[in-house]
Amino acid sequence: MLALLVTTTLLLSAADHWTTYLCLRSPVKGFEVTEANPLAAWLFSNLGLVEGLILDSVVTVLALTFLVVTDRLPSGVKTAFLVTVVAWTGAAVVNNLRAIDALSLSPLG
Repeated sequence: MLALLVTTTLLLSAADHWTTYLCLRSPVKGFEVTEANPLAAWLFSNLGLVEGLILDSVVTVLALTFLVVTDRLPSGVKTAFLVTVVAWTGAAVVNNLRAIDALSLSPLG
């Protein structure tokens, strides 16, 4: 179960980062598109969009690696945390896909 949740988290994180990139990479005439996550918005404004997404990806992989290998957290806590992350990230991806549709962007970039 843990392996499935980690894999799902990684896939959804990749989808979130890709769809975020598509939505924020350049202005779309008639729309004001902003990052809803304040921490991510801060990263993007201070490091740049691509650099912020790369840093977020690295932190995500490191955090998941720690979660998998640590014995400090019981399995139930790990599972509950990952279920929450999957739900939250899945909602972000759905939101981004709706924005991509509304902005008439290609999901392929």
